[in-house]
Amino acid sequence: MQKLVQIIYISRSTFESTDAVNKIEPNVVRILAKSRINNRKNGLVGVLYFGDSAFFQCLEGEEDAVNNLFAKIEKDPRHKDIKLISKKYITSVSFPDWAMKYAPLDEKMGKFLKENGYQSFDPFLFTEEMTRKILSLLIDAYDPTIEIESGFVNQTQQPASTLNMSKNINVLALFFSIIAFAMSAAALLSARGLI
Repeated sequence: MQKLVQIIYISRSTFESTDAVNKIEPNVVRILAKSRINNRKNGLVGVLYFGDSAFFQCLEGEEDAVNNLFAKIEKDPRHKDIKLISKKYITSVSFPDWAMKYAPLDEKMGKFLKENGYQSFDPFLFTEEMTRKILSLLIDAYDPTIEIESGFVNQTQQPASTLNMSKNINVLALFFSIIAFAMSAAALLSARGLI
């Protein structure tokens, strides 16, 4: 059996942030949708934080799966200035219920940054201690995609209590995929002057 590993990497986005969909930047919606599907297949978990055009992501799982995913991330054109800031072996995962938890730049994080002497979210300036604090904060951070998920579940009239975590994640991944497809189709039609 392979060892479990945790990596933390940071990067800057190559895309211009646009209007948020349910508090989430549309490019990030697409990243979340795909990563939640693929991470479940590959036994990976983690958290993605996006704010001020910067990514901070923690990935956990079997070493080969984590290494393979990081190699793909390094080639992803939505990222630049990718930097691996931490890699360590772990005995258990920090995000067992999340194929990919999402945490946005919110008031709580803004206050935390100011209390620690930062004007904006720029993980390239963080010390090792600040990186540990951020990760600790993200473990307990609120994921706004829960609102989307529970709204979707309520619309389908399925009580959330009857769905196990795996089904909830599948519903959410499907919902994100539909949003990403609709946004891509609208962008394509707009570029062709059809809408």
